[in-house]
Amino acid sequence: MPGVVISNATRIWELNVHWAMYSQCGVWDPRGRGVDIWECIRDHESRPGTEPPNAVYWRYVARR
Repeated sequence: MPGVVISNATRIWELNVHWAMYSQCGVWDPRGRGVDIWECIRDHESRPGTEPPNAVYWRYVARR
């Protein structure tokens, strides 16, 4: 995705956190042995079911 910058301090997705639009989170992928980076596309409070890859709240950016 052109123009998207991934920070070295990208936060790990966790419950009970407010995710603002355009904030990023990282999710460990044990099969691929890497971290998938997701960008929030809708402000929300993280609850079960709102984690990536839920396309209502997140857009895939890249793997680190």
